[in-house]
Amino acid sequence: MALARYFGRAATAASQVLQGFQTKDFEQLLNGLVIGIAFDETACSSEGRASLDLAVRLVARLYPNICFLPEGDEAKKLARSLSALARSINGQIDIVRPRVGAPSQCLVVGSASPDVACPQMFLGSDGWMAKFSTEQPVGSGNSSNMFGAGAAACIAASNLFRAIFNEQIGGATVDRSVSFSLFDYAPGSDANPPLEANTILDAVFLLGLGAIGNGAVWALARVPGLQGQLGIVDGEEIDQGNLQRYVLALEKDVGRSKVKLARRHLTSQARFSLEEHPYKWQTLAGSHSLQHVVIALDTASDRIAVQAALPRWTINSWTQRGDLGVSHHRFDGELACLACLYLPTGSVPDEDQVIAQALGLEDRKMDIVRPMLHSGAPVNVELMHEIASRLTVPVGPLLPFVGQPLRSLYQGAICGGVVFELTGGNKPVRVEVPMAFQSAMAGIMLAAEVVKRAARRDAPRWTTAKLNLLRKMPSDVITERRAKDRLEGCICQDADYLDAYRARYKPVASH
Repeated sequence: MALARYFGRAATAASQVLQGFQTKDFEQLLNGLVIGIAFDETACSSEGRASLDLAVRLVARLYPNICFLPEGDEAKKLARSLSALARSINGQIDIVRPRVGAPSQCLVVGSASPDVACPQMFLGSDGWMAKFSTEQPVGSGNSSNMFGAGAAACIAASNLFRAIFNEQIGGATVDRSVSFSLFDYAPGSDANPPLEANTILDAVFLLGLGAIGNGAVWALARVPGLQGQLGIVDGEEIDQGNLQRYVLALEKDVGRSKVKLARRHLTSQARFSLEEHPYKWQTLAGSHSLQHVVIALDTASDRIAVQAALPRWTINSWTQRGDLGVSHHRFDGELACLACLYLPTGSVPDEDQVIAQALGLEDRKMDIVRPMLHSGAPVNVELMHEIASRLTVPVGPLLPFVGQPLRSLYQGAICGGVVFELTGGNKPVRVEVPMAFQSAMAGIMLAAEVVKRAARRDAPRWTTAKLNLLRKMPSDVITERRAKDRLEGCICQDADYLDAYRARYKPVASH
């Protein structure tokens, strides 16, 4: 069996975008595929290596059989290190020899012309430009800018997924040709200025080192000459379910701090100060002045709370059903603040209701679920047996969660896909679990905005930039100027908050 140990999490993510999803069919189809990755000496350039690195980090998390097709001595040497990377992501993966198994689909980087009969997808880059084609090689640049290279890997991974599961994704087609600038996101744009020689981060805090945060760190680690100060903030450890879409995480990282994982990849940046904060961002807010905040958090409530802490500016990122993207916010300008985008409309179920329903404990929300969530009390064996009985699943796979808080059980067993896998997909997961290429793209866009903001010292004219990787690229990329909450119910329209914000930043020149 070559499927990853965290296959349940991958199945959970796929079930949310594939119509008529059945776990057994999904598993059978994946096991029957061989994904080729072909490249030549030109792909051994700086950008080509970056594209290959991220492509392998994305492909190896889902597909159990990979076939490397290198052309040239340097490419063959690189293939050995890429094979080792794939095995570190999924210890059960099969690295198929070209003569043993013919590829079902083939990703091609550089100018390679692999001798394969399957469909080929060509990816490459040139600085800020991400390139993709199903017709001909697009080449790999040799600049110091890896943003286009990373985005190209995400676009290629999304097209690979669309090609394989085309019949189960309504309205999805494979792109014929993509040329996409991460500098301005405009359809048809060829904006590609040189990357600044020295990017200076002015006391920036990255809140959240989950899947999007991983994508951002992957990109920031490859920005040459990064200077200034960056604080990385997350209080959690890597669990096995995270491996499905955390592009930096390897199987050996399970149980390790997310902050330590990020630091490992950022050690190459020797010219800037990296501050580690292995705890929740709320703890940090009590002891630090959060002027410049970069957000890769999971919930709307956290984003609203960050805005209420009154940072000078925020850059936000997200993945959700239908799109992913980034946004820029000030608090006292004419455009929407961060909280404006996340104000609830209508009734929203509280956390204890969501978790009670997911665990089959609706009738015990008040006496069991709410108190346990509040206190962090561990789940005992008796309660675990009751939950398993109510969900009609065997208790054995749930026993490793005994002794953990109820919220951890929910995150691991429900969001992590354990129950979903045990029921063969018959108990759909209501939380959103994006595909790895979606989270990685959001993270790369987030890092790109950080770098552009550091270079020009101001925000772009738009508020949000969003795209859908399960639809045609890049015509569906949209940048918008978002107005403040029309009902005037946001904190950015409250006189007391505005006075506090202006008093805090009045002595400092605006930028």
